[in-house]
Amino acid sequence: MNRLKSSRHLSKIIRFSIICTLAFTLPAAGWVILQKSDPDIRDYMSITFTGAKTGWVVGSAAFEDFENPGFIGYTKNGGATWEKSEIKLKSDLHGIYFLDANHGWAVGADGIIVSTNNGRDWERQVCKVDKVLELNTALKAVYFINKDVGYAVGQNDTIISTKNGGRHWETLQGGKVGNVGDDETSMFNAIQFLDENTGWIAGVRVFPETKSQKTVIQKTTDGAMTWEMQETGKEDILEDIFFLDASVGWAVGENGVILHTTNGGKKWEEQKSGTTETLRSVQFADKHTGWAVGGDFGVGIILSTNNGGKKWEIEEMAEEIQKIKMMNVFVLDKDTAWLVGSTGLILKSK
Repeated sequence: MNRLKSSRHLSKIIRFSIICTLAFTLPAAGWVILQKSDPDIRDYMSITFTGAKTGWVVGSAAFEDFENPGFIGYTKNGGATWEKSEIKLKSDLHGIYFLDANHGWAVGADGIIVSTNNGRDWERQVCKVDKVLELNTALKAVYFINKDVGYAVGQNDTIISTKNGGRHWETLQGGKVGNVGDDETSMFNAIQFLDENTGWIAGVRVFPETKSQKTVIQKTTDGAMTWEMQETGKEDILEDIFFLDASVGWAVGENGVILHTTNGGKKWEEQKSGTTETLRSVQFADKHTGWAVGGDFGVGIILSTNNGGKKWEIEEMAEEIQKIKMMNVFVLDKDTAWLVGSTGLILKSK
């Protein structure tokens, strides 16, 4: 395993500032703009917090460093200011997950996996395909059940797992980059586990011969040894999935689709989102309060609900950010949430 260490001295940490203009708010939802755009032209893909103060963001900084575009930022004051980890990452990062303030993992393009055990210094982890080749397919999401057991998913049917915190990753399926457009394949964009046995993945199955696709939600009850396909009747690409407990969950994706289940996915029903924009992220604080965010180039959208999705409201946005694509939302509780946009936008619930 190649180990890439960032400096343990604050003097060597590259700071990047957050534009704290608290006067900017979203009139309907009461969001505060912590940062409208990244000063170094970074794209933000995912954000997470382990408490009201401590959080991380990952994404791409291609214009800052063409050879090392991936970046990780962290905050200790709720997002008012951020620091950039010094680790050099040769690929963009797409997803991040933290168990607590110290233990976290991030994944991204070209099979990149990085981890930390203090929340600040990161090291590279490696997954081998067929015990020989290093994983090179894009990973989109990662989820850990405890400090040892974790999973990540991505393109080309890829599901990988670890039982020792990532010191060794095993390819459960996929992981090989095939000829684009030749064979049917699944692209997995999201994963969540409730315990060591029960989890879900979401994405899409593509059938090149018939030029068609099918929405994918798969569930495991034996720790990813086997997966059961859950029927949705949809063809949309799912971008995210979120379960409150073993019964209640939501999935969101292409064409503004929102799917909801109250029985662990045995039956999925569509909720009216009121939009046709791609929804990229969904999270709930409880069975009533939740958000879904998304959009595309030149369009951003934030949805909220206070009745479990029976009715979703499209929130108004300040003019200066309404054209920014929203990428990810993280909900700490019903009063505290953050979201990131493609330009480096960071919002916090007021």
